[in-house]
Amino acid sequence: MKEVWIVFHDASPDNNILGVFGDEEQSREYAERIGSNYPTGVLTSSFPVPWRSDSSSVPLRLDH
Repeated sequence: MKEVWIVFHDASPDNNILGVFGDEEQSREYAERIGSNYPTGVLTSSFPVPWRSDSSSVPLRLDH
């Protein structure tokens, strides 16, 4: 596995990661299904694996 897709919300600072998926299609399907449960919807983003908080650069793309 070279990347994971994260579905998350930014409506509150707590429990904002809603799911982690192996591909973009799965993450988008889940995001579409649950997005209306959150006031500002949900976001998806891919992260390379392995990923560490001390990585010097991380490509980040936020999709609504």
